[in-house]
Amino acid sequence: MSKVLLSAALTVAIAVSLTGCSSNEPAKSSGTTSAPVASSEKAVSQTNPIIIDKVAKTVKVYTEVNGKYFVEPTRHGVVFKDGSNGSKSVLKAWGNQNDFYNALTTIGAKPGNNLKLDSVGVAVEGDPLDVSITWDGAGKELPFGDAILDSTKKNFDFRFGGNQENAKAKNTGCILCLDSCPVGITSNAAHPTKDFDNKIAEFKGNNKVLPADGTPVVVTFKLK
Repeated sequence: MSKVLLSAALTVAIAVSLTGCSSNEPAKSSGTTSAPVASSEKAVSQTNPIIIDKVAKTVKVYTEVNGKYFVEPTRHGVVFKDGSNGSKSVLKAWGNQNDFYNALTTIGAKPGNNLKLDSVGVAVEGDPLDVSITWDGAGKELPFGDAILDSTKKNFDFRFGGNQENAKAKNTGCILCLDSCPVGITSNAAHPTKDFDNKIAEFKGNNKVLPADGTPVVVTFKLK
């Protein structure tokens, strides 16, 4: 099946799953959006890459699998495709990091903002988030951690780190990092800053869980 058909099928599936939600609205644009962000269509897709549900306290992000990281290690879980790290993540997103930050604040999430660019061995703070994934044919939502192989086998602890100023200045596109990060909007408190760089932990996409390279995947961030 072509990527276009997969995207269309996923859009229909997500539209059905969101039917009955009482609030689906646009993210507040940062002014740097390179792809349309959220609308009232109640379906997440390449052209509608971020969906906010204030009642359910969720943000849904359209992504596609990057099969390169089934083989090579990376510290990047979800990154905006046009950011400087856009080709370095397990999942490539169509919504940008700044609009994603705004979407999390819209559902009431509070950022930690405790990390500095030179922080070493510091765990990210901020509101905890449940992060899950699904795709056409998955049949259910799966924990994001199931899709990632962590060499240390720690449980993931995703937090709204914030880092809005660094995210805008660096423009890496980082939405979700797999160890604590002073630039990523969300990251993993189970691994403090520099765990990946210092080879304390290694991360890869789990090809026994994730679908094939290029497959559309919806990532849902839910405020705990």
